[in-house]
Amino acid sequence: MTVIVLAPGLLCDDRIWSAVLPLLKGGVITVDFASDETIRAMADRILFSAPGKFVLAGFSMGGMAALLAAVLAPERIAGLVLIDTHADPETAERSRNRARQVAAVDDGDFIRLVRDELKPAYFAEPERCSAERKLVFDMAVKAGPSQFRRHVQALMERPDLAPLLKRLTMPVTVVTGETDALAPPAAGRRLADLVGNGRFVAVPDCGHMAPLEAPHAVADEINRLCCQPEFA
Repeated sequence: MTVIVLAPGLLCDDRIWSAVLPLLKGGVITVDFASDETIRAMADRILFSAPGKFVLAGFSMGGMAALLAAVLAPERIAGLVLIDTHADPETAERSRNRARQVAAVDDGDFIRLVRDELKPAYFAEPERCSAERKLVFDMAVKAGPSQFRRHVQALMERPDLAPLLKRLTMPVTVVTGETDALAPPAAGRRLADLVGNGRFVAVPDCGHMAPLEAPHAVADEINRLCCQPEFA
């Protein structure tokens, strides 16, 4: 049976995959980054989570960890699906914004930050995603400010993998919502072009939360890699 490993994003737990899981055609392992402090630790957790070779799907921050896992152990990854993520280097502007958000959390403003700043940027049409927005809020509250600080620091200090990505030979699919403001389609296309065997898929009427906004599109791309000859 094909083993599928799913890696979540910032302030997410395995509920981010709740609409995708029933659609997958393989045995599924979800990883939990709650205690990890670096992208490398997240990548190591991915590789430790499943024996042998597997299909790996990573969302947002989890996509960055999935990329590093593929660089560290390419022979373990049969196929890679990167969802609403990018491989662009950290910019000064992005670091300043992250630092501002951490400062707000340090001032006790975590709930306001999630409610008024983070959630509104996630969905293409927030008014049509009330249940999904509540789920995102609930996941963030469960994760809490300490986990947010750790993971934002991990994002700020993540390694630049761009020079290494051409070495990847496994099939890689980059799935991006057409209106994703956090990992926009242009960044997804750049990532697909960077890897040796990349394919880019834009999802219409979808923002940053493709696993919740477009679960069938996400599941289709994961299942497509599960149907490679070695898994047939």
